[in-house]
Amino acid sequence: MLFKIEQHSFAIIIFAAISLMLLSEKHFQILETLGGQEISTQRQLAKSTGISLGQINYVLKQFLAKGLVKIGNFHKNPHKIGYAYLLTPKGIEAKSKLAARFIVSKLKEYNSIRRRLAGKLTAIEKSGYNRIVFIGPEIVKEFIECIIYEKALALVLVAHCEDWQDIKKHDDNSFDLVVEFNANQDAKTAKLNGISSDRVVSLW
Repeated sequence: MLFKIEQHSFAIIIFAAISLMLLSEKHFQILETLGGQEISTQRQLAKSTGISLGQINYVLKQFLAKGLVKIGNFHKNPHKIGYAYLLTPKGIEAKSKLAARFIVSKLKEYNSIRRRLAGKLTAIEKSGYNRIVFIGPEIVKEFIECIIYEKALALVLVAHCEDWQDIKKHDDNSFDLVVEFNANQDAKTAKLNGISSDRVVSLW
């Protein structure tokens, strides 16, 4: 029970960290777009960045209040509205700092994920399992393949499935263990797919 509580708490922390990271990423996207294009409306900025109009409105208000962005005139195209959202020198500096922080955070996140995956895969190997099937995102599957190769682990990734339904496509005797990305699958789910619960382990 204690382990489940700790696991749940860890998931909450990860979610919060990702949310903060995405917020910083959106700030950077908006500043980057304003620095490279003539943007005259919030709707245009939302379309260019893929960020919702409501979020654009909220962030722009913050930027205007902090002096990172100003509303200025431009006359390059007579068919356009006569004003645009422009980066101030302070905004250009903030964009550079956010870019550096974003890159560093991504590298830290990458290394942290690799360490956790390497630890889990090593534990699986020590448990005596050899042939594994992974259920989860393609990008995580690629992480797993790289770690198995780099660490020279005695593991073979027999197959990759996007979800539990795909496991039925593979012979039950072709693998020893199912490694799933999501920790919220229960023994009943595995049983419904013909897999005993002792042959299923969560990646996290």
